[in-house]
Amino acid sequence: MLCAVEPPTAAAVPTVEALIRELEPLGVRVIYSSQLVPPQLLAPAPREGRTPLQRVQDALAAHDLELRPIAPNQYVVARLSKEVPQPEPDGPLEEISVYASRYSLEGRDVLEARELTASEIESVPGSHDDALRALRALPGLATNASGRPYIRGSLADDVLVRYDGITLLDPFHLKNFQSLISAIDPAGVDSMEVFSGGFPVRYGTRSGGVIDIHAPTRSAGYENRVGASLISAGASTLGHADEWPLEWSFAIRRSTLDLLEPVEAELGKPQFSDSLGRLRWSTDNGVWSLGWLLLDDRIELGREEGDAEFANATYRDEYLWLARDHEFSPRLGTRVTAVLSSSNRHRTGSLLQPGVSNGSLDARLEFDRVELNNSWRLAPSADTHYSWGVEAAVSNADYLYSRRASYVPAVAAAFNRPASNDLDTQIGTDVVTYAAHGALRKRWSPVEVELGLRFDGQHYSLGGDHTQFSPRLNLRYDRSDRLRLYASVGRFSQAQHVEEWRVEEAQATADSAQVSIHSIAGFSYQPSDATQWGAEIYSKRWTTVAPYFDNRLDPLALLPELGPDRVRIAPARSEASGLELNLRHRLAPKLSTWATLGWARVADDMPEGDVRRSWDQPLALTAGLAWQDSRLDLSAWVGWHRGWPRTELSFATPDDAATEPILLGPRNEQRWKDFLTLDLRGSYTWLRPASEFSLVLEVTNTSNRDNQCCAVLQAAEAPGFFSADTDHWLPVIVNIGFTYRWTGGH
Repeated sequence: MLCAVEPPTAAAVPTVEALIRELEPLGVRVIYSSQLVPPQLLAPAPREGRTPLQRVQDALAAHDLELRPIAPNQYVVARLSKEVPQPEPDGPLEEISVYASRYSLEGRDVLEARELTASEIESVPGSHDDALRALRALPGLATNASGRPYIRGSLADDVLVRYDGITLLDPFHLKNFQSLISAIDPAGVDSMEVFSGGFPVRYGTRSGGVIDIHAPTRSAGYENRVGASLISAGASTLGHADEWPLEWSFAIRRSTLDLLEPVEAELGKPQFSDSLGRLRWSTDNGVWSLGWLLLDDRIELGREEGDAEFANATYRDEYLWLARDHEFSPRLGTRVTAVLSSSNRHRTGSLLQPGVSNGSLDARLEFDRVELNNSWRLAPSADTHYSWGVEAAVSNADYLYSRRASYVPAVAAAFNRPASNDLDTQIGTDVVTYAAHGALRKRWSPVEVELGLRFDGQHYSLGGDHTQFSPRLNLRYDRSDRLRLYASVGRFSQAQHVEEWRVEEAQATADSAQVSIHSIAGFSYQPSDATQWGAEIYSKRWTTVAPYFDNRLDPLALLPELGPDRVRIAPARSEASGLELNLRHRLAPKLSTWATLGWARVADDMPEGDVRRSWDQPLALTAGLAWQDSRLDLSAWVGWHRGWPRTELSFATPDDAATEPILLGPRNEQRWKDFLTLDLRGSYTWLRPASEFSLVLEVTNTSNRDNQCCAVLQAAEAPGFFSADTDHWLPVIVNIGFTYRWTGGH
């Protein structure tokens, strides 16, 4: 089993492993097997005048080992022999070489947008104990207070999230309340792949993007961890049994917050917990895997005692999966998975805004799903690769929904709403989904091509039969070892999940599947070992768009469907397009930097013309700086973009009684002030034999900039007149924590 370089440990005599880790701040990544390089393998005395890389080569040679290059600044440790190990047929290097808009979070430098080690996903400034928040370092992703990213203009719900090959449906805590943190503990992550477009046909059901999370593995020994911060506390263990072919990974976490302040003081008392684990039993020809993910939330939210808006919620999501990976030969393999998932969600709340609106809500959802998947891969030669698979699932959802809402006549007229907005409904719906996909990848040096086709079908109890075909093409041309060009075009479909039913409007039948066309072209250039930069242009056109809801004034409302500014959006078509530039550069052996610059536009085709989506980000810049050595890590991240779209809001005054009391401009025609945040992180590690203790301090929005987000409608002192307060995104958030790790075994 190959594994990435792990956190360093101290020893009285330098070990080979310690010398390898000294290469990491230099931008050199070494992959090795713990069986070839066990933690106790000692290094010989160094010769004078040798570079760090030469010292590693000398130490390995003393044990009949060597470094073999596999990519620029990347090596694998192997035995000294003429026999070179063959890559796996479906290995990650081949996939990296063909797909556009793919970012692999598995490198060393904390702030490299394209490569980031799994152990350092935690250390991205502003991640706050959340693996998915590290994704904001990537181009094409727009984020706000939520842990859910918008990928190149798509809705947040349009992003597929997978863990260990298993589809996760809404894997976030504080659902319906900005989804502030994901359910994926960083301790349960080995690496992440992110596709912002042009992804292969094996990924289905979502059309916006893919976040594919890989579970950690260990071929020998164990590593345990305990940690706590102002946000959460948890423990994890990862290891391999000495006497049995058994490997385990387990992480458990619980919030430590009696008072969470995501927007302003005294918001409420959200509590969350999650458990993530996997057991793997190896056999002669493969491995059995048993995994689980459990989420549990208890939420009370309200700005203060007797506040106008208060909400309670309970959520419980459960996933259980069994998988078999089987190798018939080095060239032919298969994976079979069976997944059981269920969810129980209950949300209540009340809204009281004297002189504006009042209402109450009681919403329940029970959801169950059974899913079977079988995928195959065949590599008859080093230049040819086939993959195919089938999928089937049965899902059902039951809803109970009760809403009471009323608005004063002037407010109802201004927002074109009825004065009474009551609804009581009970909906039960189920769906049978099925899919098949196949792809051929062929390489004629220096050209590589992949052609894929996906078929999806659904049978809804409310909506009948739907089918979609999705052809896709990916191309790459290696102009030299330093320069590569690539392009991608494909059709992507997204059928409605039954747990996404728009119960707030008593949806009667399933939507037609969303259909989008992705077109991508770009290049990557590495003029030196220390520098890499690239550019990518993309277009994402939705020819079929499902209706969705948005709030014109206040996206942070605790009970958005009770607000008078709630609007149903049903575009005829939508389009997102943009240009992204990215750069990463190693300034010194321990100092690295990166930056991304993006121009983008995302708009819905409405009867009144093109209307920008609320997360439209026409110009955005992110940049980072990281300094790292064996004990002290310091990093900074700055994000700037044009202000989010907003709807202009003005009011009549008592001196102007002839004017309507509330005047709304066209939706999303204006913008809030530009968004800017500076996030800092520092950690110091005390090293001991086979253990380490780390203290971490991170500060989000260090300058405490008031980044405007929303307007809250209020009744003015004069009867019949109104005003609005401007609200803001995150204030300064300070998170302090510690982590203690210890290792053992062989």
